[in-house]
Amino acid sequence: MVQKAPTPREGPRGVPRFKKWAWEGRPFLDRNTLLTQEAYRRIVRSTAAVLGLLVLLGAGTTHGSFGAGAGPHATTPVLLTYLAVDGGLCAIRTDGSHPVRLTPRWRMDSIAWSPGGRFVAFSRATGPEQSKIFVANAGGRIRWRFGAGTNNWLPLWSPDGRRIEYTASWAHIGGLSVALRDGSNEGQIASSPPWPTYGPANPAWSADSRFVAYDDGNGVDLRQGIYAVDVESRTRDLLVPDARKPAYSPDGSSLAYTARGGIVIADVDGSNPRLLASSANDGGPVWSPDSKLIAFIQNGALIVTHVDGSGERVIASNASNPRWSPGGKLIAFVRLSDRRARGRIRSEIVVARTDGSARRVVVVRLAGSAEFEPPAWRPAAPLPKKKRSPCPKN
Repeated sequence: MVQKAPTPREGPRGVPRFKKWAWEGRPFLDRNTLLTQEAYRRIVRSTAAVLGLLVLLGAGTTHGSFGAGAGPHATTPVLLTYLAVDGGLCAIRTDGSHPVRLTPRWRMDSIAWSPGGRFVAFSRATGPEQSKIFVANAGGRIRWRFGAGTNNWLPLWSPDGRRIEYTASWAHIGGLSVALRDGSNEGQIASSPPWPTYGPANPAWSADSRFVAYDDGNGVDLRQGIYAVDVESRTRDLLVPDARKPAYSPDGSSLAYTARGGIVIADVDGSNPRLLASSANDGGPVWSPDSKLIAFIQNGALIVTHVDGSGERVIASNASNPRWSPGGKLIAFVRLSDRRARGRIRSEIVVARTDGSARRVVVVRLAGSAEFEPPAWRPAAPLPKKKRSPCPKN
């Protein structure tokens, strides 16, 4: 005769019941298959202790110093990457410490990190007077290579990380092309005429990754100005006549550009222009990640100002190529030094706060020319675990 299992009684309030056949004979159960109160207390205390230990361990890994470059609650430091004088891509902390190699000693240029920091795109020679766009992961392994032209350079990631815009050229013609990050669905979005005296330049992605703006035209064959092309339909519109070097704000609300030697801010469609700075003779406007500040070069000086023109301040002289950190707290730039060593020109990568304080020289380059590949920030994402060799800082 098969006996029916007794109907389980309700246990003490808040105490979970376990099925009898799964736990029979265990010392921490009473005869009604309930956890005893003492066993329940032990479980609660043990769980609280483990959670407390995890919180302490997490707090111990944070970097609150300027050297970490990512604020008091960051768990991974923001890294500044640069090309070493002996080749290859290196990364360094913003206090100038821990320079390590990310790639072999490749001859490469035009460094661009994907928005999440998983991939890095760059141009690399593939033969005499030939180059392609390469995409590697953060561990330095090549994933994809592509390029429509004989020479391909200046990769630029779309904000959503899906596409890469780049410049392609042949013997007597050039243009702008867009491809998915693996090189597929490649297509040209703008081109120059044969034997060009003008052509598309200074491309910039819109915040929604739908459009690429660029300047083009010579005022005769094509009206000079800033154009915007839809990357899907390839339709093109003139946004702003007689203007150059467009830059969309990260929040998608505005378009900054240079016109008649000054910096102008307009609505995203080019309407309602307003003058921000009366002169900017080298480079175009560079937005901060929160779209509240703009950096630009004026008479060789790096200037940072609010978008309404207030709070203008000089960060450094003899500066070029400003680059905002992902969090917008720091700005990196290249500075040409007056000092020389055995006839070689000294140039530096400098990091400073946005008010110009706490300036640090993190990388020094001594070479026969003043050319210095601009630095590129990498988002605060963990690097793949692997043994890395140190990298020279000069």
